[in-house]
Amino acid sequence: MDRVDAVVVGAGAMGAAAAWRLARRGREVVLLEQFEVGHDRGSSHGAARVFRFSYDDAGFVAMAMEALPLWRRLEEEAGESVLTVTGGFDLGPPARLEAHQDALDARGAVWDLVDGAELGRRFPGVAPPADPKILFQPDVGVLAADRAVLAMIDVAKRHGVDVRERTRASAIRPGGEGVEVVTKRGTLRAGVAVVTAGAWARPLLTGAGIDLPVTPSRETVAFFPVEGDAALPVLVEWLDDSQPLYALPSPGQGLKTGWHHSGAEANPDERGKVAPRIVERMSAWVAERFPGATPTPHHAETCLYTNTSDESFILERRGPVVIGSACSGHGFKFAPLIGERLARLAAV
Repeated sequence: MDRVDAVVVGAGAMGAAAAWRLARRGREVVLLEQFEVGHDRGSSHGAARVFRFSYDDAGFVAMAMEALPLWRRLEEEAGESVLTVTGGFDLGPPARLEAHQDALDARGAVWDLVDGAELGRRFPGVAPPADPKILFQPDVGVLAADRAVLAMIDVAKRHGVDVRERTRASAIRPGGEGVEVVTKRGTLRAGVAVVTAGAWARPLLTGAGIDLPVTPSRETVAFFPVEGDAALPVLVEWLDDSQPLYALPSPGQGLKTGWHHSGAEANPDERGKVAPRIVERMSAWVAERFPGATPTPHHAETCLYTNTSDESFILERRGPVVIGSACSGHGFKFAPLIGERLARLAAV
């Protein structure tokens, strides 16, 4: 039976970050991935994710601000750029934007209000409404998601992390002075297990006597061709209070769009199908907001969200088990910070 300081279960963004941050602390770490690093079955795959400070919760604003220098530190260690700042805009009801402004103010983040004409001047490929209150936040950008995960895996390996692909954790057994993580390739014994298994975390932890209050959903995203090399910002439009549409430039793919929390509850072990009604809704929105884009997507795919009831994260330690779930569809931007927090919990 192998004995190490920590076993991290799941090598998506959060697991890769946790392994990186633990290894930097000098811990002996095994990182398990049931598929392959970079697989498309979970939540971390794809070319692009949004990075933004703009939230209606000052706590999330603070987390994003803390995550930014850690992304830059990753770039330094990996020797690769993963975050491109574009600037970003929130469109929506005044009460929604005011809540974001208050949260940004509470943490000293910079923002401005612009009108539709100004947004159109800055980004001619966008056709905003004439609303005089559009929130601009200059620190918004695009994370190269696939490259970011691989960069964290790479620097983790340089610090000695043992990455084991195609190795699924079938059970976690707390006991004695540590925990056993059971796989078909053998059982690992560690002082602590860090579970960052996304939509697979709940059933895995149930066997360890931990009930995780999360629900997986399968979300649809689509990619639209864009004419020429027009610069595009990150755009989030709040059409109601809880399900914004969003768009961001995705290198080599055109305009990526999503409709936050519009997907149905899902079984992560089943291959997902694109939801036509969601693609239709996003296509109509692209036709309205992005005149430089073709309103018919060239590609659509799915990803998994693992959701709590209020979109908060679960980052806690229960005995020798550290839980890093769920991220409720908006966690990628915080990955290196979440990894650091999980490493701190694991080091206790």
